[in-house]
Amino acid sequence: MKVKFRWCKFKQLQLLELQAVFALRQQVFIIEQQSIYTDIDGLDADSWHLLGEDSGGQLLAYARLRGDRPSGCYKFERIVLAPEARGCGLGDMLMQQLLDKATQGAEFSTLKLSAQSHLQGFYGKWGFIGVGQEYDDGGILHRDMHRPLTLP
Repeated sequence: MKVKFRWCKFKQLQLLELQAVFALRQQVFIIEQQSIYTDIDGLDADSWHLLGEDSGGQLLAYARLRGDRPSGCYKFERIVLAPEARGCGLGDMLMQQLLDKATQGAEFSTLKLSAQSHLQGFYGKWGFIGVGQEYDDGGILHRDMHRPLTLP
């Protein structure tokens, strides 16, 4: 599957792009996974947004990257693939883009994410290690995962 990735800040998103982002996040996280939570959390404005689109401009992959000063880390958030884009390696491409962007910034030395429990193995192959116990987030078990920005 051929997908073109691009990074942008919130203010750079066009209205139809923003609508596509919120629609994909809603379709997967709220409708498909039946997780009732506040997706629009006020953190989008201070984040980098990674959009992966097909040649027709359809949003197939998305992630948010945020520097979190209080915890001194980069956070990988809202990592999502459209249902029709799963199983073809797009998740790996998305993760590589996130890692590359965090490395370019190099403001923080730690990466964190909140993984749905069934995806811990996927993130583990990228060097993330589970921290603490699983917890319920919107009706889905999650576990915090961390890794250093650069692996030894």
